[in-house]
Amino acid sequence: MPQTEITVGELAAAIGGTVVGDASRKVRACNILKSADENQVSFLHNARYADQLNTTRAAAVIVPIGGSKTPARAEGLPPLAFIEVKNIYFGWQQALVKLHGFKSHPQIGVSPLASIHPTAKIGQNCNIHPFAAIGENVVIGNNVNIYPHVAIMQNSRIGDDCVLFPSVTVYDDVTIGNRCIFHSGAVIGSDGFGFAFENGRHNKVPQILGKVTIQDDVEISASSTVERGNEDTIVGQGTKVGNCVIIGHNCHIGAHNVFVSHVGISGSVNTGKYVVLAGQVGVNGHISIPDGTRVGAQSGIVSTPEKPGMEMVGTPAMEANHGKRVYLQFMQLPELAKRVRDLEKQLAKLSKPE
Repeated sequence: MPQTEITVGELAAAIGGTVVGDASRKVRACNILKSADENQVSFLHNARYADQLNTTRAAAVIVPIGGSKTPARAEGLPPLAFIEVKNIYFGWQQALVKLHGFKSHPQIGVSPLASIHPTAKIGQNCNIHPFAAIGENVVIGNNVNIYPHVAIMQNSRIGDDCVLFPSVTVYDDVTIGNRCIFHSGAVIGSDGFGFAFENGRHNKVPQILGKVTIQDDVEISASSTVERGNEDTIVGQGTKVGNCVIIGHNCHIGAHNVFVSHVGISGSVNTGKYVVLAGQVGVNGHISIPDGTRVGAQSGIVSTPEKPGMEMVGTPAMEANHGKRVYLQFMQLPELAKRVRDLEKQLAKLSKPE
């Protein structure tokens, strides 16, 4: 990882920001506000941490445009330099890339302890670690990193510049695009959950007609699964999948979706572009989620949302503002129930004959 020392002004130019303060100060690394030293740059993304501007030792802090308010600095600390940016989190990401780069991978070549079928084709500059298993007719692109205990089954294809961390499993007939990342325990192409009940038994439905396609620039985090069905399952370009997410069989996931940890998507769901599902969202099967839909944590989507771009909360998921009102009323139910009981008692008294 690079550790290049540059000025605050040079960093601001690299991340598309504007300096307020001393642009000549030097930085060589990034850190959070409370841990940064005088050679590091930090960022303020959440106002609840604003008090840390008084005590941070950072040389510079990345802030939103207009956010470079002079803090009451603790005694002995120099004035802060600020880098104002339009998109604070993107600015921080760009600073991390500039000063640290991405995770590097050991350049070991192809280990003799890897199990590689004679018909498999391996691209240039690949690193395949001991105890990886690559099956019949598998095609691996260039610059691919395959860590120990990865299994890639027959007839699957891996694009260029992909990373498969330890214990990733890619079943047969899976196609993976370029620049994809799969974290430990991810499973791609396992059988969809389908059983036909008859004669007191759950009879397995063969999930063999469809294939699984993961398009370019997808990242799938640890212990997440993309299932195979009797139609193709597709995960669209640029989609990011958190830990412990299930994408059911026959799903067509659109481009640039974000699924946070523990999302569960039932079979045959279609999503549009830029859909965001927060943690533990559940999605009913055989529905469509339009472009730009954003769904709050622990919500349940039971039917197709009315229009693109909706923000939704609750179970069943509803438009966010309406859902907040519903939740407020729900929280008042005990009080309302007591009022009803009191009114019933009063009514009963009034109804008694004198």
